[in-house]
Amino acid sequence: MSESQFSELADRTVVVTRASHQASPLATALRECGATVIVAPAIAVVPPLDGGQPLDDALLRLEQYSWVAFTSSNAVAATFARADRRGVRRRFARIRTAAVGPTTAARVEAEINRPVTLVPERHDAAGLAEAFPEPDGKDWCFVPQSAQARPELVDGLRARGWNVDAVSAYRIVTPTLSDHLVTDVSGADAVVFASPSAVRGHLSQIGGDAVTGQVVCIGSTTAAACAEADLPVAAVAARPTDDGLLEAVAAALRD
Repeated sequence: MSESQFSELADRTVVVTRASHQASPLATALRECGATVIVAPAIAVVPPLDGGQPLDDALLRLEQYSWVAFTSSNAVAATFARADRRGVRRRFARIRTAAVGPTTAARVEAEINRPVTLVPERHDAAGLAEAFPEPDGKDWCFVPQSAQARPELVDGLRARGWNVDAVSAYRIVTPTLSDHLVTDVSGADAVVFASPSAVRGHLSQIGGDAVTGQVVCIGSTTAAACAEADLPVAAVAARPTDDGLLEAVAAALRD
């Protein structure tokens, strides 16, 4: 990507609300297009309150599952880090894998060194549940997820007859922003959200102040969270990737 491709980003200020460990690729792409980027993490990823014991227990009985489904890259990272600690990574070799979208799928494939079995056409939890094959009555699906995960995937699978074992692999907390950073954010031209948790976290961080910049979302689920918070959305990425977000920010600032 270059400044000439997205000239509307030049000299505009864009807030990236992703967690610190995930913000860099999008922030770099925006800067390469001439934008001033404020990295203001609205979420942080930390271990679950249960200490991870239910996740350990599930990993130690992986042979019982025919599928494992991931709805975020954070779930992938947390699950395989724990699998390495327990020495059970090799047990994923026989399990079919599902990922909510291409970014999550790429993270899974990097961990298991083979293609993901299923990526739905509609990249959200409900779309993933609908894309699953019919169960045979004995099939179990393992779903490692956020402690605050929305219920669409688990409920959708169970409604279709799947046995589901959902466990917390991590939880989301909201970092505190400095007063100076809150002031900088308030004057931005655009704010980018990549998850419903980021929407809620950002609104909490700014203390109920109005979001004055154009709001850009990674997908429909995040846009729905904005709607629930009465936050108008200027653009939704056509693809749930950094390139998709970059294009959406440019479109929002162009209109």
